[in-house]
Amino acid sequence: MRYRLVAQVLGVSVALAGALVRCALPDLPPPPSAISTKVRSARGMIVSLPHGNVDRAALIASLKEIGATTVIIDASADATGESVAESVAIAVDMQRDLAPANATVLIGTYRARAYEGKAMDDLLATDSSFVSCYPGGPALEPTAPIIDKLRVCSQAVSKKIADALAAANASPRIGCYITHEPELTDTLTELGRTKLTDLLRDAAEPCTASTRSVAYSTLITPRSGSPGRASRLLRDVLRATAVNHVLVRDGVATSSPADPLRAAAYYQSLRTALVDRLPEINVWADVESFDCEAPDCLRTHPTSTERLRKQICGAQNRVEVMVTREYLQDFAGRPVGDASLDDTDASAQLRSGYLAWTDGGPPCP
Repeated sequence: MRYRLVAQVLGVSVALAGALVRCALPDLPPPPSAISTKVRSARGMIVSLPHGNVDRAALIASLKEIGATTVIIDASADATGESVAESVAIAVDMQRDLAPANATVLIGTYRARAYEGKAMDDLLATDSSFVSCYPGGPALEPTAPIIDKLRVCSQAVSKKIADALAAANASPRIGCYITHEPELTDTLTELGRTKLTDLLRDAAEPCTASTRSVAYSTLITPRSGSPGRASRLLRDVLRATAVNHVLVRDGVATSSPADPLRAAAYYQSLRTALVDRLPEINVWADVESFDCEAPDCLRTHPTSTERLRKQICGAQNRVEVMVTREYLQDFAGRPVGDASLDDTDASAQLRSGYLAWTDGGPPCP
């Protein structure tokens, strides 16, 4: 009994010593820092298009006034239906008519707003009411995890986009945008990591097979945690996906309006984490130019020019492209979506302040 007790004590002592050694090990040397970019203002726009009611000439004129060089069409399908043919036709017109002629246009795939920005645990759950991507679209297994259903829907719409672009002999500068926005997080289980990789890989595949670029967006939330850990984790997820561009949505309006510079550390950490990866993955900033009117953010209004200025300052020189949405792009002065008269007035003021900054961007400390 005494020998057994001594052995147990020794075993515990060895385990504790090992733990102490592991804790005492010096941190690995920091990775190389990403070189600063020259991007100082948002010249990329995310546009939400109402189905069948788009004044293309007015939209393109509005984007030209802003000086847009990158345009993302937000989504081509949701639970109400799909409009891939219309999105592709508009994308072809945009890419042809925007100046400079090498403008990049990305077409969004499938949007499921109820699941955007959710924690992975929520996406690994089931929703038996989610049984179809859209009327006439792929049927879904009721008991499958939500993230698997999003993968099926995104891949199906991505294939429609790739096929339509090929049929139109569209410019290679028109690509795809995986519309679903999972949260950026520093904690993922092995299952969660695998499922996210599968979603991005399968949604990207139809477009990458046609040698078209693919972007996807991740949302900063209060759960995002350490910028360094979150960036390294996302790098591991992206390795097998063929995604070319990562949009980091700053989440200022949706979760941290009092901290408009919060995203800066995530931009820099993610660029540093991806600096040694081939093929190259670019980091883009998506700055939220609106304020939420309720916790669910289903109604919004334009933010102040001052808050937007701070958000843009946080992204300056840290990303390859800066994009924004809502209240800046419009149809000849009319904001996209349902907006009150007050929203229209505020939109005009925000747009005026934004245009005054030009390519040099707003004044920053």
